Amino acid sequence: MASYVFMKVLESSAERYDAGINLLSLGESEKVKAQIVQSYITVGDKVLEIGCGTGTLAILCAEKSTSVMAFDISSNMLEMAKKKIEERNLGDRIQLKQMGATEMDKAFDDETFDKIVSTLVFSELYFDEQRYVLRESYRVLKLGGLMIVADEIRPKSLAKRILHSLVRIPLVAITYILTQTSTRPVRDMEDLMTGAGFQVIYRRTSRRGFFGLCVARKGPERWDSMSPSEQS
Repeated sequence: MASYVFMKVLESSAERYDAGINLLSLGESEKVKAQIVQSYITVGDKVLEIGCGTGTLAILCAEKSTSVMAFDISSNMLEMAKKKIEERNLGDRIQLKQMGATEMDKAFDDETFDKIVSTLVFSELYFDEQRYVLRESYRVLKLGGLMIVADEIRPKSLAKRILHSLVRIPLVAITYILTQTSTRPVRDMEDLMTGAGFQVIYRRTSRRGFFGLCVARKGPERWDSMSPSEQS
């Protein structure tokens, strides 16, 4: 769980970012990225990644899909992503762009992408920014396209919220001293997606209740069969 708080610290050392995030999240970060690609990315997809970091998920998507547009606000993260992409000879499938999530209205045309993915980004955004990004994501997704978000969430049970706070509060203090910024758990991701016009088709919460995956579809029809039956 500490990964969501120390993410900003790790960003200052891009070379250690992936290993640090995976270690501090007890493997949750890598696991959910693999799940996203296995369950939802298909050959021929045009994918947008919001906040790509060092490019781990973008690379996994590109190895399975046709085209990936990935952006991040950090030049250090993008430089590391570029190196990893070149090492895997995926430069023809992945396009990197330096920008923030709140610049999407000027960056992409309507109904451009089949899938949009985002991990550990919404917890960095304020509530109004979260709503903005979801509205823009809805706009740039094709009809039937999927919005796939994995992030730190606020546990629903009182016991888990207390445990979450006990673990998180000291880490937040340390992170703020080092970076003057922090993350915040996402509240009611399903409601946020529904409010932006999406239909939530699948959600999963980690065993500790601190991390969640939410998948939603653009379009009026139900598509319950998209939920991976093998996942809990």
